Amino acid sequence: MNLDDMNLQQVEERLAALDVEVREATEAEAVEKAAEEKKGLLTRKAELVDLEQRKKTTLELNEGKAPEKIIEARKEEKKMEVEKMLDHSSEEYRSAWLKNLQGKELNEVEKRALTGGTSALPEATANKVVEILVDTVPLLNEIELFRMPGSINIAVEVTAPGATREAAGGSVTASTAVLRQVTLAGYNMNAFIRLGADLAQQAVSAFEDWLTRKLADAIGNKIEDLIVNGDGSGDPKGIEKYVDTWDVSNGTGVAWTGSSGAALDVDDLDAAIGLLPAKYDRDSKFVMSKKTFYTNVVNLEDVNNLPVVERDGRNFYVRGYPVVFSNYVADGTIFFGDFKRGMVGNLSSNIQVEKQRNLAYNAWDFLGWAVFDCAPAAAGCIVKVAANIQA
Repeated sequence: MNLDDMNLQQVEERLAALDVEVREATEAEAVEKAAEEKKGLLTRKAELVDLEQRKKTTLELNEGKAPEKIIEARKEEKKMEVEKMLDHSSEEYRSAWLKNLQGKELNEVEKRALTGGTSALPEATANKVVEILVDTVPLLNEIELFRMPGSINIAVEVTAPGATREAAGGSVTASTAVLRQVTLAGYNMNAFIRLGADLAQQAVSAFEDWLTRKLADAIGNKIEDLIVNGDGSGDPKGIEKYVDTWDVSNGTGVAWTGSSGAALDVDDLDAAIGLLPAKYDRDSKFVMSKKTFYTNVVNLEDVNNLPVVERDGRNFYVRGYPVVFSNYVADGTIFFGDFKRGMVGNLSSNIQVEKQRNLAYNAWDFLGWAVFDCAPAAAGCIVKVAANIQA
């Protein structure tokens, strides 16, 4: 008989029979075979005993005869099941949230899952938006990015603690770093999206893909612009404002050789590389627009008439340093440095979406927003190469 078809009595009878077979066995192979069968029978017995106990408890609960502690335990289990269903990470909440946004009818379980509001994206959906954001906004990969709700304070080293030489066995002199606090507030990145009412009735998974892609595209473009050009006045503070004034004299910038608008020379790039402290060299990259790269950089050659640009698939390297493209870096401007240390940002994971019926267009209007801020961190990590830099 199949093990899964056996009831508790049949299992116990077979276990007893196996004990007899083992005692009378004369070959080791027969004993091993019986031992393997016994393992399966014991597992099946445990399942059946547990099932019988659950049936008994259920009957007692229905008849009001169950012990008080069992009743309380069942109440607690039920409470935990409901809390799990209401959690933004649950599949029930995700399905209910997306169907509600589409205007589709919800079943009772889905209605309960939405108790407490419908603005916050399900955790899985929010993660998809952020994943697409990071893929479509290259600079989000380059800065030190946090994902924490609300304002956050980050301690940044102004000077690192220095080591001191001490005599063996003597007292140790304390060495402390000088820190400053970088505060990242919250600025709303709003995205207004319109979807035809007929398309809003597509499958839940297809609707989620469409929504996350649209949100990421719209919000991502604004975030990338602010990472580069935010002026810090009612806005995030971006790379362009990493220092108050880019200047050749203070070692924060390199002017292109000759007058403003002159052709970029390999020496200009080498000068920028030389300005950066060696401790930042390993993770340093060039950041520029594609127009600047293909107009001013791609055909540069060194004194030996060898190209300074290398290509690996779609990835480019200048003097061995990776190149990151951004449409928001001004044409004729190049940044070079360790952006992980030089810039910090915070993208709140609590992405929100609201919807409204638009009868005039037979559509649904969606307003999505994320909270983002960025600011310069450690000093001396980024330099600028430009034709119009202050000299």
